[in-house]
Amino acid sequence: MPPGPPPSPGPRGWARCLDNVADLLRRGAWYPIVDDSDDDKVVIEVRKKPVRISRVDVTVREAPPDQWSVVVRTGVLRPTLGGREGEEVTTTYAVCPQCQERQDFSGKPDAMKCLRCKKESKVDWSETC
Repeated sequence: MPPGPPPSPGPRGWARCLDNVADLLRRGAWYPIVDDSDDDKVVIEVRKKPVRISRVDVTVREAPPDQWSVVVRTGVLRPTLGGREGEEVTTTYAVCPQCQERQDFSGKPDAMKCLRCKKESKVDWSETC
């Protein structure tokens, strides 16, 4: 039996969007870079599909994410954010480094366990998105 295709190499890095492209990508989420080109573009994998984006619109790192990203909501508050009478409006959330799920939190936790993938990771308080 002939050998199958070679296994695809792992990600070439990880990219997280800047605020100016937050409508295309989930703020705070790190996406694997699957290709990059000479014209200052990177191809990232978003929901198992390739998305080509300008390198200047993302922050790039070599290692996969291992901490929750903290995102501060900006812009007009939507009704889905709470704010009903007697409730606080949620203005921050965290993004899981493993599955990119958004999760609300209170206080300033050192670590969080994802409600979706059940993995626990530290929270990166050094910067917010």
